[in-house]
Amino acid sequence: MGGKGSKKVTVGYRYSWDVQAGLGRGPVNEIVSIMADKKTVFAGTPGQISSSTSVYIDKPGLFGGDDTGGEGGIQGQLDIMMGEPDQVPPASLLKLLTGLVPGFRGVVTTFFSGLVSCYSASPKPWLYRVRRTTKGWDGDVWYPEKATIILENSEAQLDDEADLLSEQLANLRAIHAMNPAHILVECATNRDWGRQLTLADDLNLDSYRAAADTLYEEGFGLCFRYNRQDGLDTFVQQVLDHVGAVQYADLETGKLTLKLLRGDYRVDDLPVFTYDNGVIAVQDDDSASTTSNPNEIVVTWNDPVTNADGEVRAQNLGAIQNTGLNSSSVEYKAIPTHSLAARVAQRDLETAQSELTRLVIQFDRRGGILRPGDVFRIQLPDRNIDNMVLRVGKIEEGDTGVLTLTVVQDVFGLPSTSYSSGQQDSGWTPPDKSARPVTIQRLIELPYAVLAGTVSEAELNYLKPESGYPGVMAIAPTSLSINYLLQTRAAGATFADRGLGDWTPSGTLTAPVGRLDTILHVSMAIFPTVGEGLMINDEIMRVDAVDIPAGTLTVGRGCMDSLPSGHFAGDRCWAYQDALDSDGLEYLSGETVEARLLTRTSTETLAESAAPVATLTMSGRQARPYLPGNIRVNGVLYPDVAASADNFTLAFSHRDRLLQADRLIDCTENSIGPEPGTEYVVKLIAQSTGSEVWSLSASDVSIPIPYVTGGDDVHTLTLQSKRDGLMSLYTFQAELPAGRYKPFPISITLSLTIVDGNDWATTTPEDTSSGAVPELHAIADAAGVTAWYPPDLLASGLSIPADNIEWPAGTWPTSPWSFGTHAVLVIVQWTETSGPLTVLALEGDASALLLGSSAGSAVAVEWNAGIYLAEMDITIFTTDGPVLNEGIIYLELAERST
Repeated sequence: MGGKGSKKVTVGYRYSWDVQAGLGRGPVNEIVSIMADKKTVFAGTPGQISSSTSVYIDKPGLFGGDDTGGEGGIQGQLDIMMGEPDQVPPASLLKLLTGLVPGFRGVVTTFFSGLVSCYSASPKPWLYRVRRTTKGWDGDVWYPEKATIILENSEAQLDDEADLLSEQLANLRAIHAMNPAHILVECATNRDWGRQLTLADDLNLDSYRAAADTLYEEGFGLCFRYNRQDGLDTFVQQVLDHVGAVQYADLETGKLTLKLLRGDYRVDDLPVFTYDNGVIAVQDDDSASTTSNPNEIVVTWNDPVTNADGEVRAQNLGAIQNTGLNSSSVEYKAIPTHSLAARVAQRDLETAQSELTRLVIQFDRRGGILRPGDVFRIQLPDRNIDNMVLRVGKIEEGDTGVLTLTVVQDVFGLPSTSYSSGQQDSGWTPPDKSARPVTIQRLIELPYAVLAGTVSEAELNYLKPESGYPGVMAIAPTSLSINYLLQTRAAGATFADRGLGDWTPSGTLTAPVGRLDTILHVSMAIFPTVGEGLMINDEIMRVDAVDIPAGTLTVGRGCMDSLPSGHFAGDRCWAYQDALDSDGLEYLSGETVEARLLTRTSTETLAESAAPVATLTMSGRQARPYLPGNIRVNGVLYPDVAASADNFTLAFSHRDRLLQADRLIDCTENSIGPEPGTEYVVKLIAQSTGSEVWSLSASDVSIPIPYVTGGDDVHTLTLQSKRDGLMSLYTFQAELPAGRYKPFPISITLSLTIVDGNDWATTTPEDTSSGAVPELHAIADAAGVTAWYPPDLLASGLSIPADNIEWPAGTWPTSPWSFGTHAVLVIVQWTETSGPLTVLALEGDASALLLGSSAGSAVAVEWNAGIYLAEMDITIFTTDGPVLNEGIIYLELAERST
């Protein structure tokens, strides 16, 4: 009935596509899987696709195959391009695209070529699961050890779980979440899509590392997809909301800082603020009521294993029974596990259900130690609050110096909160808001280093050497004194307002301090931080360590232009950093500045007539050279009294005002500089008369002192720096044992050119009256030459005779050599019948000197006693020993003892 064969009937088509897909910025750590229509197109084993590679997908029946009702499957080659810096497109893509084909670097892309469906021309959408924690950073990944937080969803149901290998299944159930601290660091530093900050200069890395450690230990990893549909600030806030944290720019350092909101503190260790130590006013008190707060929190999270949203509920059953259900929903889509979502839901419920007091508190500068996210305690008798732990939210600084903090009662500190009965006992009085005079203040001239940190470079360069600026430090007379109005004038002028000033953090020494002690025992309400400056009396110090419980500061001594000194218990310590105010006016050296401080409170300003007047005489401090550091007498640092010794040496290290402008260098550090033109002036002062017995200006850092013990008078050794006529502000002094000034023997080495006397005579007429020739005749006669004849040898280049025969009569040129204060005028040799006669002439009366000389390896020669020729004001010395040889000689001339 039929034919020998059957006719083929087309029932549908297989569809093969070439598809290139872009997933996002790259490279990434790993492509974990590809899903389509809730079916697994590809599931990798751990690390299988962690770099550019190709895989063959062989699942033609994934969607039902070719059977009736089926929709085919996926079959073909998938090329994965991770976006590495040296990436090139695969050959399969080059065959498809023409012309110049980019490398697609910096983005993750895939290229699939093969079967995508049957019967239906519309392929199923592909869903890629990608991991990225340590790859794709702008430079090296920060703190890679804690960047990845490994979590797991072992209970998730996968549709085609039976078709997967155990390694594939384990990799799918594993969750590689990113540490939220690392997310925030990358947002801050990425130069393409982030804030373009730098790790070292712009971030407080210690705070981010501490947060990263805590989040890692908590297992608090997030799986975010940031597609930049929202702004970066919105995304960052989402991260902070997920983990419960604040991020802020520190007002002191300017660095971005991260702080987790956790109960990681002991209540007793928190600072306490009252109306007596910083609180000015409580402007607002808005306590939330639990009747309107949610008693159920529903958290929506997302499971990256199944790509499905989940919900977690946290409930206060007692509140629900009392007031009915009051539910609130919140989405934390970056939370990847049920257990983490449950923890966050409970966190939010406890916050919502707690009777948290919200306050707006005004602080004076003592509140400046608080930062966003910090916790502290308050005691407010007028509000019946004996002890309450608050956490800082927002900080605002007003023009008057008042800090306004928006704070909320911390949920972690609720158990420690206590209230009084509301009945004030007779010992409590309302805070005193009257303006009182400032009783503790100090007016100083600002050092160069302080000016260098406060004025522009152009202003600093323009400043005259004889000019300077005053600085003011003061302590609040009452706890409610906000700040002060500074008024200044030059002596004889009228006081004028110069702006508002802040109180200077201050305290006192509780124990005496030696000249070089580095541990200070102090009593301070606000401690300085490491690296800041501290001033005690006239000495400036550098804070190296702070131990608040012990009440100690470790310091570097004698910084800037100051000198290390001893201090007594009760001496005031000024933490002047950022609290050294000035009127901003330039005054000349010798000018007297007067200042008065008008205390300001929230209700009034001190009357001008009630303010004490401080005075300061300017000295041009900013331009003066720094005193050297590391000062030693016979190796002992900064002695008040030097020990007895056979000899004394003063040694020290250079200091440089300009090079040290940005650093606090202590007095024990090695040389810096010196500043060009600096000399050191050393003096010996007899204490009995106060007269100067010896002085020396030198640039050497080691100076022998001409002093011997054994006399009756005690002497003081002093040291100052000098530059351009300006002396250092302070003078080092050390007392020497009873003794006397003893000059050092004079010794010099002369480099002389000795010429033949006959050669000299052939060009020099004997009867000439110029060229200092007559003076040579007179010296020969005084030395005992029997009758004039030319010398055998003489030194050229001295004064007598002059090398220039035309030198004016009656004068001689300046000699290049001096023996002490006496110029070396002539050295000449004749040969008398009795033997050689060598004559040396020194300018002035040097007859008290005894001389010896040597030349090379020759035997030392003793010169006869000097003869002073008053009519010529010269002294001649003679010897019959061998002294001169023709040519260049080096003659060592020295003072000898008797």
